[in-house]
Amino acid sequence: CSLVSDGAAALVLTDAETAKAMAKAVKFRAAVQVNDFLPIAARDITRFEGPREAWSRALAEAGLGAVTDLSFVETHDCFTIAELLEYEAMGLTAEGQGARAVLEGWTAADGRLPVNRSGGLKSKGHPIGATGISMHVLTAMQLTGTAGAMQLPKVDLGGIFNMGGAAVANYVSILERA
Repeated sequence: CSLVSDGAAALVLTDAETAKAMAKAVKFRAAVQVNDFLPIAARDITRFEGPREAWSRALAEAGLGAVTDLSFVETHDCFTIAELLEYEAMGLTAEGQGARAVLEGWTAADGRLPVNRSGGLKSKGHPIGATGISMHVLTAMQLTGTAGAMQLPKVDLGGIFNMGGAAVANYVSILERA
């Protein structure tokens, strides 16, 4: 479980013309938000349907066929089980096999889809209001080659999944270098 912590993050949003003049510009290729039912009794908590729908819509909006078309993902790993269910929802593994992605090294830096090179929420903490922004900042750092020791060798597209509640409010962004 990630610790709820203090923290802050910031990014600058601008129009495309202004961004072109900046050395570290990235752009949104997709930005999707999907709500699921709030009462857990109204859904199967072991199937992240809201995240699945958010990923499906974001990949379609970005013109991608699968999550493995991305270079990497920053995902909301508030609990270990949530991260494993997210792998299933994003289509990285079949339903019920989220752990396979970790056990077989798929999510490692040199795996088929590196996940949370930042260390995720368990590493940096979970400052509720700043979490989603920090995930976008970390993704932008990867895309602009400024992620230091976390830097992946070749990245073009980064996926971000953030959620509120137990997968009630679900957000997927896909960023690329501008």
